[in-house]
Amino acid sequence: MAKIDAARRAEIGQEKRARTRAQILDAGTMLLAERPPEALTVDAVVEAAGVAKGTFYYHFQSIEELAAAVGAKLGESFDDLLTAARLELPDPIARLSFAFTQFLDKAISDPIWARLVVQSSQAPTEFARGIRAHLKADLTEANDQGRLSVHDVELAADIVIGIWLQVVRGSLERRAASDLASQALNAVLRALGASPPMQNLAVA
Repeated sequence: MAKIDAARRAEIGQEKRARTRAQILDAGTMLLAERPPEALTVDAVVEAAGVAKGTFYYHFQSIEELAAAVGAKLGESFDDLLTAARLELPDPIARLSFAFTQFLDKAISDPIWARLVVQSSQAPTEFARGIRAHLKADLTEANDQGRLSVHDVELAADIVIGIWLQVVRGSLERRAASDLASQALNAVLRALGASPPMQNLAVA
């Protein structure tokens, strides 16, 4: 019985540490949505999380490590939105269109997430590089198929990301129209001179 009690106590301790880490991570996410990492202090994080400074340092060695964890969590949210589509949509324009509208819908419904993405876009991060790499892969494939009028893939990626960021910033400042995602996507496709997605290639 003693062994069982000890094992259960260890399990409870592990669950408590996980909850505390998540609490700090959530506070960091909220604060990093408002300011860059260099403007964030441990004092601000522990105050927002409601934990002691020593507790912060038990889970994270620095603000940089916390920011990296927030970035990893953000990257996971991107993967959750895109993984299924990348497997199910063979057409690159369909993949690009799906990703653009999914990201925009997520930004409109989750302002904290949107602010975090906008903040993160101002500095190179692992998740931002990953998203750009996926975007460039789709644009390269579409360009190879002769379906873009913008043949410089880097420029095409800048156009897509630039429009997305500007639309998101606008949605944070004012109420988003119900058809904002479709309007913004149409603007992106026009800017790229892209032919419409080949719907017959998409798997339902």
